[in-house]
Amino acid sequence: MENVPFRNSLNPAFVPTQTWYLDLPLLSNINIWAGNNSVSAADLFFKQNGKLITPFHPDADRDAFLKVLQPTTDINLNYDQQLLGFGFKAHKNYFTFGVNQRIESSIGIPKDLLKLLLKGTPDSTGVNNFNFQSLRANVTAYLETSVGFTRSVNNKLTIGGKVKFLLGEAHADSKFSNLNLRVDKQAAILTGNGYGRITAPYDISQNADGTPKELLTKEALQMPIGWGLATDLGVVYKLQDNFTLSASLSDLGFIRWKKTSWKADMTYKATFTGMDFKINGDNNDYGTQMSDSLKNAFTYSGNGAGYTTYLTAKARLGAEYGLVKNKISLGLLWENTLGGNYKYSELTGSVNFRPFYFFNTSFSYGAINGRLGTFGVGVNLIGGPFNLYFASDYVPAYFTKDGIPYNSKYFDAHIGLVLTFGHGKKSKKEKIYDQIIDVR
Repeated sequence: MENVPFRNSLNPAFVPTQTWYLDLPLLSNINIWAGNNSVSAADLFFKQNGKLITPFHPDADRDAFLKVLQPTTDINLNYDQQLLGFGFKAHKNYFTFGVNQRIESSIGIPKDLLKLLLKGTPDSTGVNNFNFQSLRANVTAYLETSVGFTRSVNNKLTIGGKVKFLLGEAHADSKFSNLNLRVDKQAAILTGNGYGRITAPYDISQNADGTPKELLTKEALQMPIGWGLATDLGVVYKLQDNFTLSASLSDLGFIRWKKTSWKADMTYKATFTGMDFKINGDNNDYGTQMSDSLKNAFTYSGNGAGYTTYLTAKARLGAEYGLVKNKISLGLLWENTLGGNYKYSELTGSVNFRPFYFFNTSFSYGAINGRLGTFGVGVNLIGGPFNLYFASDYVPAYFTKDGIPYNSKYFDAHIGLVLTFGHGKKSKKEKIYDQIIDVR
């Protein structure tokens, strides 16, 4: 939707169509993204014998559920809110400024862990091996302040870039280089190497066993404990008046954390005798034994050394072909993550309608990680200076009779209200410049 200034966040070479705009504090752009790479709602909730059950129900087909799982189920939840922002045009240039609150989180659950929970140790005479190495968690909160510049080099080429100053508010993560469970009829052997850490702008006190008394609190969003830099780069090129190509790289950057507030290091091997994990049985004794042993396996420390984390960057390539004097356009967008814990690649085709300046809408269909089935919709309404928009890339296409979105693995929503002024206005110098270029 070309009349929404937020487009400049996807590619800094996209020039807003208005002379200037002002983001309303806390109302301008709110973006929530959630998803996983393994299961849809239909895999988690389904009817059997007239009852709505989950894979953990005694009558569920657990093998069917395990077949749809990836080796590691990556679950992600990201939140991005515009706190303040504005932009304005100056001849062939456009300048932008913005402040965003961003929170990014992810969890990795190995398939073998769910296999253990769902099927236990089915080989009662042989050996059951489980690999939990990909078990991980990560959450980062930071404040982003950006300054952007866009330049229309000529009627065909536009370039843009942003510099982002990052204030790290809090970070926590855990990761294992090795975590395996071997179970036979004599014993269960758990071996592991890994760590967990928390960085916060306050001292984290510990319990007698070394575990933290408190985790991240509201104060973490008020006193930065790290700093960083990032950049966005973009280019737009018009092959013809109605045919445009675009490319961008966003969130190329890092955060340097001043210290580690709390850390747990694990280098461990333990043997449990009499282990017999049964589904729907009484496993409380074994669970308590393993939990207590794991606590003792970690070496706890506070106020450790600083470290650096990197943002998940994104690369985008796009093409748009306008029809009917650009009142309708066909678009194609490829998006791919670079680095980070969660990797995905998405290809989306869209049909965009803009019959009037005050009304724009868009419909899309795409594939993410090679699987088709993601529908999208966007609506932009403009009344005077008020520019309201809503967009979602993953609108459920199918629902069960119980209202459950059948094939949905992802959820995404953008909503915002912006004040925009001076649509399509050009200065006398710009009009003269355009005439000269047209003559050439």
